[in-house]
Amino acid sequence: MVNDGQQHDVIRRKINDPSSPYYIHPSDFPGLNICGVTLKGEANFREWAIAMKNAFRSKRKLGFLDGTIPMPTEEPEDLDDWITMNSMLVGWIMTSINPSLRSNIAFMDNVMDLWDDLKTRFDVGDPMRIYELKEAIRGCRQQGQSVTNYYGRLKGIWDDFDGFRVIPKCTCGGCTCNLESKFYQQIEIEKTHDFLMGLDSESYGVLRSNILSSNELPSLSKVYQMVVQEERHRNMIRIRDEKVDAIAFTARDVSRMSMPSGRDIKLTCSFCKKTGHDYDHCFKRTGKYPDWWYENESRGRGKGQAQGSGKAVAGRPLAGRQPQPTRDSKIACVVRPKEEGGSSKNFVPELTSDQWQAILNMVNNQKATETEKLEGPTYEDADWTG
Repeated sequence: MVNDGQQHDVIRRKINDPSSPYYIHPSDFPGLNICGVTLKGEANFREWAIAMKNAFRSKRKLGFLDGTIPMPTEEPEDLDDWITMNSMLVGWIMTSINPSLRSNIAFMDNVMDLWDDLKTRFDVGDPMRIYELKEAIRGCRQQGQSVTNYYGRLKGIWDDFDGFRVIPKCTCGGCTCNLESKFYQQIEIEKTHDFLMGLDSESYGVLRSNILSSNELPSLSKVYQMVVQEERHRNMIRIRDEKVDAIAFTARDVSRMSMPSGRDIKLTCSFCKKTGHDYDHCFKRTGKYPDWWYENESRGRGKGQAQGSGKAVAGRPLAGRQPQPTRDSKIACVVRPKEEGGSSKNFVPELTSDQWQAILNMVNNQKATETEKLEGPTYEDADWTG
């Protein structure tokens, strides 16, 4: 038989054991705010209740709320210990209630009675609210949002609806089928279906079909991970395609800018009084002739001959100015006119005569093609000089 001294030692060990629900940490006191949510009424009761239960569970004291740790009736030492902890929990709950609402709540000594009273007053089970939440779950769609944002919206509705669920529990005490665990598994399957149904079909229709056709449906967290990976893969492809399109667009613009723009008959140069160009682009004024101008002049399109060393003549630059080097002039450093024998001299000893002739033919063909594109009424000599 345990004497009074031994019983006292057992109680002391229980209070000082961190794994015991009777344990009191040195920082614990009745006015401690253990919950980050303040109860304001019916509007946030479910949010507050979830946060409070989580805080009590973290301190191993949830049993005082649900009745699994009842008030002792046999040992007075245990009763004193229970009353001490009960008073602490009552203080925690009252501290987490809004001061304006706290004055309307009757003070109760038993923490379980206080919890049930708050639940009766503020946890109003509204069938219309349950219907609204179910409709919100069915109508929740991604609609172009990121997977993270879509899942966050859907989870918020799930959390509200979970507050109205009634978890089945065995009351006979002889159940061994783990009913509660199976119920939570069924809830997760329903949430997985809700999440998949709300995804955009154009982007995730194939992935959704593959997941639903699998022999065993993955967990909700696994499905979420698979969808996020698919989203990242699609974003990588989209970014790569955008870069390719940007490069192609830039190359097209550069190609257009490299050619002189067509003659605009609405423009009139105030310097030379000609149409088709403006003052800023007048070759006669600036003396800067484009490459194609010398090419046209060499093909006999120049008009008139030089009258003096200081005047600009059609098809020729101002005297004293050297034409800008062009691609053809650079090629001319290697290519020389045909000799009297009718063949071009090979200035690259590493190439055979046939290879050299092929290069000359290619250059001449490309040159003729470019010249043809620049010829025509769009670039009349008279439009650019006087």
